[in-house]
Amino acid sequence: MVAATALVGALGATALHTYLVRAEVEESIAFAQYAQDQVTRAFRRNGAPPADRADAGLSDDGPDSRGRYVAETWVRNGRIDLVFGAEADGALEGRTLSLTPFETADQQVVWICGSKPPGVGLKPLGFAGGGPLAVQPPMAIEPRYLPPACR
Repeated sequence: MVAATALVGALGATALHTYLVRAEVEESIAFAQYAQDQVTRAFRRNGAPPADRADAGLSDDGPDSRGRYVAETWVRNGRIDLVFGAEADGALEGRTLSLTPFETADQQVVWICGSKPPGVGLKPLGFAGGGPLAVQPPMAIEPRYLPPACR
């Protein structure tokens, strides 16, 4: 009986931990919305993905660069990389979550979180213009910690 109770308690604690880490990821994705908007605006203005934060119209060290769990926010050819800092759970600290922009045939921007495969007809941002492309990197965070939209 004691073993069964301990097993149920351990499973509950694991499930709670997963839920809390996933909530940190979701909050960080919401934090990145401003950067996503800026990258989208820069792409529409220039027809190419912004190379870095400055090209996207983001400050080098402003409030849009760090969040509660995010220590750094990078822009690399339109892709936004969120680097989790010391305030994040140990399962996230030092790891990167990427938000990769893709474009539709009519040059609408669609954001893909993590390593989720892009939908049919989506091409890396910058494809139509023939310039540098946003590249979707491999995922560095365990899938169980990602919200469904990122898996």
